[in-house]
Amino acid sequence: GMMLNFDMAAFYTNFLRDMRDVQAPDGTLTDTVPLRYGRRPADPAWGTAFPLICWYMYEQYGDRRILEENYEGLKKYVESLRSRAPDHVLRYSYYGDWVAVAKTPGALVSDFYYYYDALLLSKMAAVLGNSPDATSYAQLAAQVKDAFNQEFYDAKTGNYANGTQTANALPLFLDIPPKNRRGGVAGNLVTDILYGHDTHVTTGFIGVRYLMPLLTQLGRSDLAYDLAVQTSYPSWGYMAAHGATTLWEIWQNKTGPEMNSHNHHMMGSVDIWFFEALAGINVDNENAGYRHFRIDPQMVRDLTWASATVGTVRGNVTSSWTHAPGTVTLDVDVPVNSSASVSIPKDLEMTELTVREGDRVVWEKSRYVEGTPGITAAKYADGRVIFEVGSGHFAFRMTGQ
Repeated sequence: GMMLNFDMAAFYTNFLRDMRDVQAPDGTLTDTVPLRYGRRPADPAWGTAFPLICWYMYEQYGDRRILEENYEGLKKYVESLRSRAPDHVLRYSYYGDWVAVAKTPGALVSDFYYYYDALLLSKMAAVLGNSPDATSYAQLAAQVKDAFNQEFYDAKTGNYANGTQTANALPLFLDIPPKNRRGGVAGNLVTDILYGHDTHVTTGFIGVRYLMPLLTQLGRSDLAYDLAVQTSYPSWGYMAAHGATTLWEIWQNKTGPEMNSHNHHMMGSVDIWFFEALAGINVDNENAGYRHFRIDPQMVRDLTWASATVGTVRGNVTSSWTHAPGTVTLDVDVPVNSSASVSIPKDLEMTELTVREGDRVVWEKSRYVEGTPGITAAKYADGRVIFEVGSGHFAFRMTGQ
């Protein structure tokens, strides 16, 4: 989220250097860097900051040097996890899904991050052209994935572990459940949110980071939006309703020694959902640094507009939309030397779609209309008209009967 709001390249480059400095010869890290609180080895949900920040920086800035500079340290870190998981299940945990309303076994959270870290290391090795390591760590990730399912999936309930929102959301986010189980686990998660907890989150800061984008993946951005605008406990709106001007570390309204912190950004991962889901600005893993990206806004419920700009290494990327019955507009800015896939969702009731870019018709009678500069192709899929565009400003307007 920080990288979507600010230029964090120098800050995180230095922070990663600090992580390398604190890393022991056996690959272990500490809970905090520099070490002020906590212990060594770090809780896997804390130590994962090392591979995750490296990968996020590569996605956002397209800078291979971050991966090159940190690769050996990352490899040592994953090997330190492997040494503590002889059966491919990493069980040790100190904090897990910190400050959750409904507690999830720490071992599930740790093992989720073991899988995630191995998976990311495989991807980084591939980016750097290290095919043997890419293959080796992909195989390790597959073994961890299988062991995760054996250890935590409960066939009787169709849930992972104790069935909390976090317990089911984490494996779903990384596509850990086999295909024949995915629908059941997702259904249990949605039921728990809607009916088990009356459209409220029960996660800590780890679970909520993945819950919101997962709901969008599942086609339930409407439910994610309802969570985002909730105003009763526990919710972000509950904090605001009780005078918060910054995010709290815990969902509860406490003061004095019972309150960890009134100014703690960790629940702020919802901001990523604002950019990626509501505005629809998404990086393309195959084209890091916004060489190619996706605009896929989620036009939800009673929301009539959203607008966001990300200052990328190539220039500003902007997505701004409005929505009224029978009409959708989407304005997009694509920087020079970039390209984008732009998805315009239709209203459920819309038929006989027509899309204009400026005053030119670019989609009519279920077909792409060629000839508009900067637009190279279009198709219809999953209730959206998707345009392939080059650099420039595009003003789309969709109308329908």
